[in-house]
Amino acid sequence: MRKTIFITLGLLLSHHFSAAQAFLSTPIDGNHGIDWIIVNYVDWELDGHLDHNCGSKSYDGHQGTDFTLESFAQMDSGVNILAAADGVITFTQDSLFDKETEGDVSKLLGNYIAISHPNKYYSYYGHLKKNSLVVKEGDSVKAGDIIAQVGSSGNSTDPHLHFELWYDSLYVVDPFTGPCGNPQSLWLDDLPYDTSFGVFESGFKLKTQLTINDLRFRDSSYTSSLQIPPSSNSSLNFWSHLYGLRTNDELRIQWLTPSNIEWFSFSTTIDQDYWYYYYWTFINHENLAEGEWTVVLNRNNTKIAEQKFEVEQLTNVGDEHFQSDCEQLTSESLTTLQRLYGEELTITDMSGKQLYLYENEAFPSGIYQLELKTRDFICRVKRKIVHGK
Repeated sequence: MRKTIFITLGLLLSHHFSAAQAFLSTPIDGNHGIDWIIVNYVDWELDGHLDHNCGSKSYDGHQGTDFTLESFAQMDSGVNILAAADGVITFTQDSLFDKETEGDVSKLLGNYIAISHPNKYYSYYGHLKKNSLVVKEGDSVKAGDIIAQVGSSGNSTDPHLHFELWYDSLYVVDPFTGPCGNPQSLWLDDLPYDTSFGVFESGFKLKTQLTINDLRFRDSSYTSSLQIPPSSNSSLNFWSHLYGLRTNDELRIQWLTPSNIEWFSFSTTIDQDYWYYYYWTFINHENLAEGEWTVVLNRNNTKIAEQKFEVEQLTNVGDEHFQSDCEQLTSESLTTLQRLYGEELTITDMSGKQLYLYENEAFPSGIYQLELKTRDFICRVKRKIVHGK
């Protein structure tokens, strides 16, 4: 739909809203600010973007509301999508890949559900998790019924629910009210318009050339305490997943030695409002002082995140001796080695798939090929692990 048509329809909707009654319930399980946040609203601006509250929480041509999760790990845990009102399922699309990160507009809503409501409104639920739909065309649903789970299928970069509302299948409707939008809300319980700043998570990762997808697909164990040798071939990355950054915010990171002396710092100025933001920086380290280091991230001179890591000289082990130890590895010692050596340790299953498991996780039973390369030794061994041992 062309943007000019959308704006015209948005203005025409004021007539319908003069008699409209609120009828929508929140279409996602959980609580705002805890389980999800709203990143984007319907765009009301002809040139550029503007949300219903005259803010920047939208993007050019956006026709719905994005209820966004913290990470793919949260998506994998299962977050339910709920019918926003009573109605009949008129269309479903399922079975599409649900961990998209590229934002390809040709893929549209991906897996989605359409519901027809008795008052001539239609609601759409997009980017759903593959095979999570529990309804089919023709089913009747009540407000609050579980219909699917949040995914990242279609034109999506991170797991979220795209909720879209239409009147009579002809007019895009913004269900929120505000000075730059409609005069009346269609929500039974209005959701807050939240522009607050926050930190989802922060942590470390030993890897050269870290990518944004390493953070999208992070595990919560990324935030575990880290031990590293004084020198390493891998970059040490500090990362933080943020929301609510505003234009001209300054982010400053400080690397502090065990003596609490600033060893290195770096600052950057934010060029626009970002409501969902991945930040990371790295050091290539040699001859670091042993002891507990601290990394501090500041926003406008206020500390927003702090992480510590331990620098400790590792014992050098010859090939022959280490080969013997390698034969005795368990899943617990493997995860410790992964934490210490990062990308220098690779573990693959018999299909050739590379694995990375974390503390408090156990390897599934099976046979694995292990290879650990450092400057001091190389270990290669095929290991059978049964019941996480």
